[in-house]
Amino acid sequence: MTTATDIEPDIDHGDIPLERVPPQDFDAEQCALGACLLTKTALAEVRDAVEAAAFYQHRHQLIFNAIVHMDSRGLAVDQITLGKYLADTGDLIRAGGTQYLYELVRAVPTAANGEHYAEIVQDRGLRRSLIELGTRMVQAGYSTTGETGDLIEKAVAETRDLRDRGMASEDLPTEDILDFVKHEDVYDWVVPGLLERQDRLILTASEGGGKSTLLRQMSVTLAAGIHPFRTWETIDPVKVLTLDCENGEAASRRKFRPLLASAEALEQPVRRGQFHIECRPAGLDLTRPSDRAWVMRRIEKIKPDVLIIGPVYRLHAGNPNDEELARKVSVVIDEARATAGCTVLMEAHAPHGNNMGGPRSLRPLGSSLWMRWPEFGFGLRPVEDEKSAQNVEGARGRRVVPWRGSRDEREWPQFIKQGENWPWISYKPIDADQFSGYSETGAIW
Repeated sequence: MTTATDIEPDIDHGDIPLERVPPQDFDAEQCALGACLLTKTALAEVRDAVEAAAFYQHRHQLIFNAIVHMDSRGLAVDQITLGKYLADTGDLIRAGGTQYLYELVRAVPTAANGEHYAEIVQDRGLRRSLIELGTRMVQAGYSTTGETGDLIEKAVAETRDLRDRGMASEDLPTEDILDFVKHEDVYDWVVPGLLERQDRLILTASEGGGKSTLLRQMSVTLAAGIHPFRTWETIDPVKVLTLDCENGEAASRRKFRPLLASAEALEQPVRRGQFHIECRPAGLDLTRPSDRAWVMRRIEKIKPDVLIIGPVYRLHAGNPNDEELARKVSVVIDEARATAGCTVLMEAHAPHGNNMGGPRSLRPLGSSLWMRWPEFGFGLRPVEDEKSAQNVEGARGRRVVPWRGSRDEREWPQFIKQGENWPWISYKPIDADQFSGYSETGAIW
């Protein structure tokens, strides 16, 4: 006779894994190591971001240790030199062989992301260590030996050590304010008084408001060594990269030819290698790995001083108001900016009028992130002087209006108008206050 206690409970074992795989990321491990073999910069970033023990694959630990050892001795590190080193130490077969070293390089989308791959590897390694620590804590809790207080203190100490693992280099002593303010502030100017290296600027206007024309003018003048608003004044030429995500090649050529001719007329021609341009009228989607890699390959190769990219609404394919998509785009642009140490200039459309009778807003259309992200935001608004606003005799005037508080002082003009040889030149309105420069109308005549 069968009793209730003899019946095996009806348990569904389908959701219970037979064996859990410890946290790991094989692709990130390959890419972190492959990046080390591609550039010395990536090697330094990966070395500082990850520990050998964080690699789950034993062969990856062998390879990483070999790379670090070679680099510390000042040896060149690539597939060939690393293969020889591993062969000399007897570890080449255990590391996967020579062919595997070439596979590591082929796995890397872009070496510029080496630090990010390493951070993923380090994160997975920390999670495995956390699991191991938790397991030891559970075993200690079940144990009948030792004082409970001592076990708790040991658990706290080991948890703290795990939290701080690999972070010692970032924990330098904070600086006293009296020492902090003594450091000399040195500006790394692209245009003295106007643009500093790694500045981020977004220029807005209504459709046909002149923002694209102004950025084209700036790209040519900066590459030629001409001040963008004081065209009689020379500056040091800088390398410019324009990634035009709105206009086709034929249209762009027609716009740039007269600008290049104007620079040449000033005996400041754009020299070969100073200005690079690519047109992507279909736009980019910087939330996609392939488009991110497309941008970064050009940044890594050209290393521009100034990157002009946009307009903003052509940099991803989703809802322009989506904050998360805007954040992903800004991360890619910031990565490009950090890689080249360049200034970033972008354009964005301004919203349509609010039908309230007031002036049209100049804030960037779309996510509010674009209002917070740049150091500088300026908009172009037609001047209120009726004669100038109507473009009489081809002349037109614009106010240069900040739509966010600037994070530093710059010498941007308050007014620009159409010039004889350049689309935009700065001017002082005839009714401008002699001290503040304020003008009620912006009148040109």
